[in-house]
Amino acid sequence: MKILLINPAFYDRSEFSDKITEYEDWVKGGNLYIAPFEPPLGLAYLSAYLKDRGQEVTVIDMQGLMMNTEDLAQRLVESPADLVGITSMTTTFPAALRAARLVRAKLPQAAIVFGGVHPTLDPEGVLAHPEVDYVLRGEGEASLYALVRALKGEAGLDTVEGLARRADGRLIIGEKARPLAADEIPRPDYEAFPIEKYISHNENLRGIRGISMLISRGCPYHCTFCAVQETMGHQWRIKSPELLVQDIIEMQARYKLEGVWFKDSIFNMNRQWVADFCRLLLDRQVKLDWQINTRVDLIDEEQIVLMKKAGLTQIDFGIESGSDRILKILRKNTTVAQIKKAIDIAHRHVKVFGFFMVGIPGETEEDVLATFDLAKKLNLDTSTWSIYSPLPGSPLYDQLLAEGKIEKADFEYESIHFTKAFSGICDIPAERVKELYTEINEYFYKQHRAA
Repeated sequence: MKILLINPAFYDRSEFSDKITEYEDWVKGGNLYIAPFEPPLGLAYLSAYLKDRGQEVTVIDMQGLMMNTEDLAQRLVESPADLVGITSMTTTFPAALRAARLVRAKLPQAAIVFGGVHPTLDPEGVLAHPEVDYVLRGEGEASLYALVRALKGEAGLDTVEGLARRADGRLIIGEKARPLAADEIPRPDYEAFPIEKYISHNENLRGIRGISMLISRGCPYHCTFCAVQETMGHQWRIKSPELLVQDIIEMQARYKLEGVWFKDSIFNMNRQWVADFCRLLLDRQVKLDWQINTRVDLIDEEQIVLMKKAGLTQIDFGIESGSDRILKILRKNTTVAQIKKAIDIAHRHVKVFGFFMVGIPGETEEDVLATFDLAKKLNLDTSTWSIYSPLPGSPLYDQLLAEGKIEKADFEYESIHFTKAFSGICDIPAERVKELYTEINEYFYKQHRAA
């Protein structure tokens, strides 16, 4: 059986190029939402898992290859498949559907399966589209392999964990697949996508040959704007330090890497794990710059000193707001005082990056200005700003539905790019949210340009 995995693009090549050109300072200053360009690590894990079990897999990374619809049509003719898997976030759902319709037209006999965050959270909505045959919910490695075996006739469809499908005029929605243990998760198949394009993108933005890595899954926190707990569970799992360091050494040699950006939402949850990882890097004399994401309430100066000694150069914090009232709405369980203290500690040793949001439900213009003021006082090296978007599966999304501020049936997924304002979600008119967002971005990226 030939298996094809597709990563739909946010934009085609011309749109992406236009955004990079128009917002060059915003992007180089750290804005990750204007022109998102990240390797499809989810598909890379699927590809590795299937190949380890002897399956024939091809990945078409439309984003990395800057492909448009015509390009995809040509590739489908050149690479026919029996099973086509398409990954979808809420932000890329319209693009994923366009890809599925093209697959159906070009490969009418192929089975089409959707996976990823959005299909996990809204399988009924995804299966409402006739071009989608199956949905896999939750972590997809074992489920996709089980589906392959079922379609080969080696097992029944009822053996596939996390499967949602149509049968006899009704929907059968399976429970989410059980998550894998951390060390069961394979090393991503970086060869499956054009890795050099992502390395070059990092080099252009950060001046270093680097690539993203994901080394953990799950999150024990309950932020109301996030849905990760619905897709990967509350149990935090991380790869063993020994396996991770070996992966890094081999990848560094193969791709001439100078740096790694750990994209996990929380890197330093376990103090002993961090200490073991750093000591292994030092013992094996691995020369690598690396960056992490974490929370302000997990900062410890002694730990930062050790991480810096092992190569840490930057910490990215999910700050989100400069208003204690809004932080409570977001259930961050942090305060402005904690934010200031954590940033001050981190800044003594490494570069500091901040994530912020505006347009949050319940937010007033006074709250936004408080966030803007805090960001200026923190004197961050770089920051990125997004406009709140209600993501299916998140508590705030459910609250907005219940309050009648959004309607699921009419929700315009095409608009969820974290740079567009929604009417009626917060206490600020959408036009003013957009104005504030632009003013804030312009302020910080003028600072960046002057630096």
